[in-house]
Amino acid sequence: MAVRSAPRVTLAPWRPLINRIPRLAVDRAWRCLLLLVAAILSTGQALAAGLLAGPMAGVSTRDTVTIWLMSDADARVTLDYWPADEPGRVASSPPVSAPSATSRAAHIRLGGLTPATRYQYRVRLDGRAQEPRFGFVTQSGHGRAPRDFTLATGSCAYLGDSPDEGSAGAFRIFDAMAARKPDLMLWLGDTIYYRDADFEGDAATRMNARWLATRAYPPLQRLLQTGQHYAIWDDHDYGPDNSDHGFALKSESLELFRRYWANGSYGLPDVPGIFSKVSYEDVDIFLLDDRFHRDADSAPDTPRKTMLGTAQLEWLKRELLQSRANFKLIANGSRMLSERPSAAKRGGEGWHNHPEERRAFLEWLAAKRVDGVVFLSGDIHYSHLTERERPGHYPLVELTCSPLTSRVHPRPNPIGIVSETLVLDRNFCILDFSGPPQSRELALSAWNADGKRLWERRYPARVLRER
Repeated sequence: MAVRSAPRVTLAPWRPLINRIPRLAVDRAWRCLLLLVAAILSTGQALAAGLLAGPMAGVSTRDTVTIWLMSDADARVTLDYWPADEPGRVASSPPVSAPSATSRAAHIRLGGLTPATRYQYRVRLDGRAQEPRFGFVTQSGHGRAPRDFTLATGSCAYLGDSPDEGSAGAFRIFDAMAARKPDLMLWLGDTIYYRDADFEGDAATRMNARWLATRAYPPLQRLLQTGQHYAIWDDHDYGPDNSDHGFALKSESLELFRRYWANGSYGLPDVPGIFSKVSYEDVDIFLLDDRFHRDADSAPDTPRKTMLGTAQLEWLKRELLQSRANFKLIANGSRMLSERPSAAKRGGEGWHNHPEERRAFLEWLAAKRVDGVVFLSGDIHYSHLTERERPGHYPLVELTCSPLTSRVHPRPNPIGIVSETLVLDRNFCILDFSGPPQSRELALSAWNADGKRLWERRYPARVLRER
């Protein structure tokens, strides 16, 4: 077998940025970040032959899908795609630009697809075919029984600025996740970690470099190429630690989030943010934005204090009432059902620090008798289940899953933790949806970085229905 030589590495497109190191930064962290970006670009070119990151499948429907990718040079991107069992039915997407102005990221939307079908596709950059081939699956059509499927999730994926920062072995977790072959991957926030220096000087350049370094990191690519990906943010991929609506660069942060993900929609025409709803089989996922409109957790507990903002909360209520899904997943960066350790202690970030807003929503949820609600969250650097009993109603369940690669929190708040579900290690979680249409079931489980299951809890859909 002939051995293909690696292409010559060129950093010319990024040379102006690298040459500005003395002017852009006096801090070691920024210099390290730029060097890390340069190293990743070199590795990406040598291994991906034109593909710097991805491709990653994003939002999908019965007949459409959006594919995200990054190239290592300005390029015109097209996709050849076909049903996996009909390789002769090849179609091609219209060309899309991947210019340096958007970090050579491209979103390619494919339409006219057949429901419940596995497709394969090949990326072409300026007409040149890239290897290997990749795949995606469209959703079931109207009138079809929902398929069994798997959703992987997690939060807090920290990438250090230099090889000696953090543990390189932590990133094996991404291969363990990909090995589960999830149909969906839901990122629960803190998927990058901005540093304070990223908000100084040419902040837009610095913030984009943080995204680029993380997204192009080689250990992440196998997972990005597996299943379909959706994401929300929390404080660290929005702004500084514990940031809120007052963050001065939140519009720039929103633009970058949209550049590097493929959720399908973000906020409303007159309400900025990342919140949206996605549907997959018999599950609706409500992706919440807990930062753009948030009042500080430390602010006084007034009736108007908010984590989500009035407009987003009203949108969530409307969408919940319209949903006919068996399972309604409400995904948020901060915890939703947690409690303060005491009246004098706030217990970290969470909806418990916006008590009037949460109380009113939970009362509304009970009054409207909305079935199938399950909460998902991250943020706190340990994982566990919470169950909140509601007399006369089904119990509310929250899965908190964290961290993927960040450090583990050494002192968890034990209030509300379901017995034997606390995980004090790097981990990810799996949601398995299975069963015939009238007996669907959700299985929640936590897995360590080596792919070993730590615990599992099952919730039949009938248990999550109003009596």
